[in-house]
Amino acid sequence: MKKQEVLLWKSKMFKNVSILYKENDNLAIQTALELQDWIKEKGIECMLFHSVGEFSTFTHSEIETIRNSDAILALGGDGTILSISRLIGGRKIPIIGINMGSLGFITEVPKTNLFTTLEQIFSGNYEIEERSMLHATVFRDKQIVSQYLGLNDLVIGKGILAKVTNFDLIINETYVSTIKADGIIISTPTGSTAYNLSAGGPILYPTLKGLVFTPICPHTLSVRPLVLPDEFIIDIVISSQAKDVFLTIDGQIGFPLKKHDQIRCKIAEEKTYIIAPLGRDYFKILREKLRWG
Repeated sequence: MKKQEVLLWKSKMFKNVSILYKENDNLAIQTALELQDWIKEKGIECMLFHSVGEFSTFTHSEIETIRNSDAILALGGDGTILSISRLIGGRKIPIIGINMGSLGFITEVPKTNLFTTLEQIFSGNYEIEERSMLHATVFRDKQIVSQYLGLNDLVIGKGILAKVTNFDLIINETYVSTIKADGIIISTPTGSTAYNLSAGGPILYPTLKGLVFTPICPHTLSVRPLVLPDEFIIDIVISSQAKDVFLTIDGQIGFPLKKHDQIRCKIAEEKTYIIAPLGRDYFKILREKLRWG
């Protein structure tokens, strides 16, 4: 967002917030209860208090309540924010990520000084970061069979018993190469510190505009990760037998693929908005999380 838009947004103080916490996490639940009391003492309405996770379900009314919040407080790890990001679907609702102890790059607020940091944020001392999202479409026999929205990444990979698969890489409708590999990762800058990093891909500053293409264990050493402009469109075609090959979005949603399926990936029109405390040092986060010297 433009600086003027950010300042205008920040001038609207939070009047109502939703609290979403990682399901089956006792520490997250207890902290959420304390946070709910703290928010109410400030005269701010807490519109929704709900768990997020594999077994959590939301009614239509609950989803509408979340989407009418001025902000969302997310207690958990990065996975909690990934779920919330898809749930709100690109609406301009800033997310305050509270790290409950896991290795999190998106959850900006540590549990150790939670209320001190939140006091600064609720007083207007914060930044809003616009994060790119991915839009993935699966074509089968030239028909759309599934579509997804994700914040971190799209992964095309094999199951436990599957063999190496051939993937045709097409960028902006131009054939690039047929890649023999265990799988493919296409990530946003936000997702560059997730599976992409484990597979040897580059780290991108999270607010950059771009896409990262990273092969998983390619059988040709010359096949390397690619960083592409955010307006580019990547198509992956499964060009060999695709037994137990799946498309996974953000490591949370799976879809089984077949030979000749075409997966189209591009930067989505929708965005995710993350609140970061003023003075936050991203490189300090990298240094601590990755244990750099």
